[in-house]
Amino acid sequence: MPSTREQLAQQLTTLGIGEGTNVMLHSSLSALGQVAGGAETVVDALIDAIGMQGTLLVPAFRDSVWGDRADFTNSDCDCTSADGLCPSRQPGFQGIIAETVRGRFGSLRSCHPTHSWIGLGSSAAALLSGHRRSPSQCGAGNPFEAMGDQDVVLLLGVGVDRVTLWHYYEELLPLPYAGHLWPRQRHLNNTVAGLRMQYEYPGVLQDVCRAAGVLYQGPVGRSTSGLVRVGSFRRFMAAVVENDPECMVLRPPDRRSADLATDALRKAAGMLQAGGKLGLRLVGIGCVPQPVAQEVKGEGEHHHRCHAQHQPGGE
Repeated sequence: MPSTREQLAQQLTTLGIGEGTNVMLHSSLSALGQVAGGAETVVDALIDAIGMQGTLLVPAFRDSVWGDRADFTNSDCDCTSADGLCPSRQPGFQGIIAETVRGRFGSLRSCHPTHSWIGLGSSAAALLSGHRRSPSQCGAGNPFEAMGDQDVVLLLGVGVDRVTLWHYYEELLPLPYAGHLWPRQRHLNNTVAGLRMQYEYPGVLQDVCRAAGVLYQGPVGRSTSGLVRVGSFRRFMAAVVENDPECMVLRPPDRRSADLATDALRKAAGMLQAGGKLGLRLVGIGCVPQPVAQEVKGEGEHHHRCHAQHQPGGE
């Protein structure tokens, strides 16, 4: 039977979304299985869960720098509006749920040429208006920075590899491997010469976040969805980046290991140790939980799969 609005709202509440919560959403409609009413029903259920005082944020990112240049930016906005918001009506490339939110009456858009966010709810303007001052897409001033510690990043049918704000600390510091910056577009290329943990081994990063107590999971529709509290994510990222500024990049230039899997295990162990999570079953290198080791053993198939997940957009 298709999932209903009431069932989805109850599952979202059980996962940890309460009334008044601000939710930053990454999503895949197809991962939820059959939903009566499709994306409109999913958005209705999300609004039911957060209530009148909550706010829903979804990405309206344009395509990547590697795609069609005409799709790189919002060409109908010059980022000069008095309220700090964006009047662009150009679509994002982040899937049908995000686009459904963008099309809702009362939705607002942050002002960034390539990586704007859509907000729907009571705090939308407050969360979005600072993005116009951000020097890069995920740096200081982005909507994540304005969220409270008890607000959440919701992974609706997708994994932690889809969380754009892994880049937040990279751009805020900045870290030593920062890529090319397009100043006019305020776009920093985070795809560096090294291979990124979340793109090459998304399952490893998923296990690390779960083991560190950052990621909570539960059923929504037919999916296993995830919830990350903003405060927990901030503390976790601050700790792991301080411990190893290159923790998100595998085989960076100053390391000699040619073994991608070994470096992934080392990075995972370092993240868990820096996050202060003890008492795990130790296997392989350091304190890596059992699922992480199993993930790396299946490296070939997973390597192909994670590249497919890194394509722009959602479903």
